[in-house]
Amino acid sequence: MLVAVSYAVDDFVQLRLLAIAGSSAMLVFTYFHPHGRVLWLPFKWNVLFIALNAYRVMKIHADRFLASKLSPLMQHIHDHHFYVMDTSDFARLVRLGHVETFKKGELVVQQDHENRHVRLVLKGTLNVERDGLVTYQMHEGNFISETGLHAGLLLRGNVTSCCDVKANEDDVTVLTWDRTELMHLLEVDKNMEKSMKAVMSWDIVSKLKSQRVLMSSGLVTNPEEWTKKRREQSLHRYKSILNNMLAHPQYLNKRKDELTKYRDIHRISDEQHEYALKEMGWSLEDFDAGSKEGQVDEDVVDMPKYGWKWHAQSVYLRLFG
Repeated sequence: MLVAVSYAVDDFVQLRLLAIAGSSAMLVFTYFHPHGRVLWLPFKWNVLFIALNAYRVMKIHADRFLASKLSPLMQHIHDHHFYVMDTSDFARLVRLGHVETFKKGELVVQQDHENRHVRLVLKGTLNVERDGLVTYQMHEGNFISETGLHAGLLLRGNVTSCCDVKANEDDVTVLTWDRTELMHLLEVDKNMEKSMKAVMSWDIVSKLKSQRVLMSSGLVTNPEEWTKKRREQSLHRYKSILNNMLAHPQYLNKRKDELTKYRDIHRISDEQHEYALKEMGWSLEDFDAGSKEGQVDEDVVDMPKYGWKWHAQSVYLRLFG
C-alpha cells in the first residue's frame, strides 16, 4: 500500500520517502515470512531499493544545503535572472565556474582571438566593440560568448571572438565557465539545458534592448556605420559558430537543425552560409555529408584531457542526477 501511495504523490521527496517506507515494510515481511523461512532474493532487492532511494533523498537535501550557502550576489543573480531554474541546479552551475574581476578598460574577450570560455556578468557594465566601434553594452545577467546556446547549439572548445568585450567600469565581476565543461553538463542534464535556453531567451531580449538604448542615448554618432558593424559582427559570429561545428563532426551531424534555427533567428541567408563554408574550404556537399577528408576532429584531440572523467560523470549524472 505504501509503494502504491508513493506513485500517487506529486512531491519527489515524498515519493522517495514513501518508497523507502514501503520497501522497509517488505523487508519485515520477507524476513519473517509466514512459511517460516527468509525470502532472501526479495529481501536483497528491497535493501537495494532502500539504498538507492535513501541516496537520492540525501542528495536532494545536500544540494539544497549547498544552494542555501550561495553568496548574496549569487542569490541575487538567481532571483532576478535565473528564477526559472531550480536553486540547486543554479548552485551546481556556480560550482562549475569561477569568478573573475576586471578593471575599467581591461579586455575580457579580444576580437579575432580564440576563446574557450562562456561568461555571465554578475556586476558592472561592459562595452562590446567591433573594430573599435561600440555596438552594444552588456549588464548584469548578460552572457558573454554564449554563441548560439539560445538556439540549442552546445558548442565545445574554442570559438573565435567576433568582437572586443571591455570592462566599462572598475570592479566588473563575471562568472566564467570552460565552454566544453559547461556544454557537457547541459548535454547530460536535459532539465538544466531547458532552463538555460529559457534564461538565454531573456538574455537575447535584454541585448536587443541595450542596442536600442545605445541608439537613443546619443552614443551612436554614425548610425549607418553602426548598423554596418553590427551586421559584420553577426556574420563573423556565425562563421565562428560554423567553424567550431565543422571541427566536431559528430556534433555537426547531430545539431544541424539547431544551426538552421540559429540562421532563421539571425537572418543568415543561404548565400552567406555557402560563402562562409567556402572560406573554410568546405563545399555544401561536404557540409550535407557531415564530414570532409583531412578534417581535424577536436573531440579526439580533447579526449586525453577529458575522456575518462567525462564518461564517468555522464554515467553518474544519468543514473543519479
